[in-house]
Amino acid sequence: MLIGTVTFIIGWLTFLLFSDKKKFPLFVITVYVGIILALITDLMMFVYPLWHYQGTKIEQFCIQLLNGFGIYFVVIYLFLQSLPKKQTVISVIRHVFYWTLFSILLEILYLNIDFIRHGLWWNIGYSYIADWILFIIFYIHHKWASNHSIINGH
Repeated sequence: MLIGTVTFIIGWLTFLLFSDKKKFPLFVITVYVGIILALITDLMMFVYPLWHYQGTKIEQFCIQLLNGFGIYFVVIYLFLQSLPKKQTVISVIRHVFYWTLFSILLEILYLNIDFIRHGLWWNIGYSYIADWILFIIFYIHHKWASNHSIINGH
């Protein structure tokens, strides 16, 4: 639980120091989609444990909430904020690569300090593939939401 709390605090300090808060209305819809996906996935882990956090069921649930509203919020927001100004297929792939690399290194750290454990058939390779899929979904959702929003972000 301590690691989840520390991660939450570090995430929000990072957000407060480095985020462009003027873009909040532009990014928040996609960030909320990411939080919802994270919470649904983590709740499914109680039934089909591909991964799990240490602690009691209540502690695990609290960690999932801290992750959803902490690290997922901040990472998705900063991912969107740092999208290249000129978005070509190559520049977006490179951007997704950097963020998936960051995400997988963070997961490897959490595995090594025993904050999270993989279960059943899940492994770091599946996590990396899932990260690519998620960041691409966030990018596509953001582009769609930007084009259909009354808030003009570009």
